[in-house]
This record gives sequence, structure tokens and C-alpha cells, in this order.
Amino acid sequence: MVFEKLRTTAKSKAIGEDIDPDNPTTRRGSDFTATSRTKVRRRPIFLAAGIALVVVFVIGAVALVNGMRQVTNVLVVSHDIAQGQQITSQDLTTKQVNADAGIASVAVEDKASVVGQAAAVPIPSGTVLNPNAVTTAVIPGKGLTLVGVTVSYSKLPAEPLRAGDQVRIVDTPRDQDDSPVQGPITSKAQVVSTKFIPETSETTVDVLVQADEASWVSARAATRRVAIVLDPREK
Repeated sequence: MVFEKLRTTAKSKAIGEDIDPDNPTTRRGSDFTATSRTKVRRRPIFLAAGIALVVVFVIGAVALVNGMRQVTNVLVVSHDIAQGQQITSQDLTTKQVNADAGIASVAVEDKASVVGQAAAVPIPSGTVLNPNAVTTAVIPGKGLTLVGVTVSYSKLPAEPLRAGDQVRIVDTPRDQDDSPVQGPITSKAQVVSTKFIPETSETTVDVLVQADEASWVSARAATRRVAIVLDPREK
């Protein structure tokens, strides 16, 4: 009788604690064993997914590296070329660039097509040769004359002149002369190149002027009685 009562009490405690009295190590109603089996079954799935991601990453990296390796040989300027200067074979060297970089360039195979042409703009050393930077036009063109004008720093704008700038060559009075009563004589011109002369601290500016004004500009330039002013660069 006492034994049965103790057994009943033990079962009641087991029920309250959710413990199976017939198997104290297992909680009643627990799905621990089933959950553990599910987790064991899921691990191979996660592992396969991880391997697939690694494979995709490796394939993408290989494709990226292969794309970067797709290079092409292009022409590069080996030293400064002034606007209007004829391009020679010695002015050019080669360089490898990414084929997909989107850089306008001239392929090495097309070197013969640019040698002998003129630089349409000043081309600095080390620049990848742009096909738009060369021209078949001859400088000076028809109706124009190239004149070198040497002036001191006081007769130049503080802003450095660049090839292609539109300027005016202005007649100036002799030193110590009074200012002219009438407006000075001027001539429109376009800068082709500039060269600083360290020995005299002067600058020679090569300009294109109308052929019928070339004599006046060159005569005044020889006496250093000219100044160069820069017109607006806005087009």
C-alpha cells in the first residue's frame, strides 16, 4: 500500500516536471531526438550551399582576372610634341593598356597612318596618342602666316598662354614715349606654341596671323614694340 502510494507520488512529480517516469532521462513530449536528427540532416545541405558559393566566387574571380589580362598595344608619345609639329616614328613608343579601359588610342598596327601627320594640339610626353590629336592639315594653312613674337614678361598676361589661345598683337609706343592719342594698332592671332628664353627672361610666342598682316606683326616684333593680350577662352 505504502509502495503504491510512493510510486503514484513519483509519477505525479514526473508529470509535473515533464519527465517520463519510465525513462527519467527523456522529457515527456520533447522532440529533442527528432530535432537533433533534423539538424544532422540539414548540415549536408548547408555544406553543399557553401561549396556552391565558393565555386561561383572562384569562377567570377577567374573571369575578372582574364578580363584584366585582355590588353592591347597602343602608341604613346615619347616626348613633347608641339601643335603643328610633324609626327615622326621617333616621337612614338608603345605601351600595353586594358582593352576595355575605354581610352581613345591608336593601335601599334596603325602607326604608319599617323607618322607624317601634324599634331592638332600640343601632346605631352607619356600621353596615349589620341586619334583626334593628329591632323593632315598643314600649319600654317592657306592664307595664314606663322610669326614668332618675342616679348618680355611685362608684355604678356600673367596667365600662361596655351596653344590654340586667341590673342591680339598690340602695337606699343617706345619706352618713355607718351601714350598714343588714338587706339593702338592690333592684329588678331592664334597661339601655336611658346618658348621661354632663360638667358633674356623673354618668351617667344609662335602665332598664326593673316598673311596680309604678317609683315606688320614681324616688323613690330623685331623692335620689341608689341604686347600680347589674351582674348576670352569661352567658345
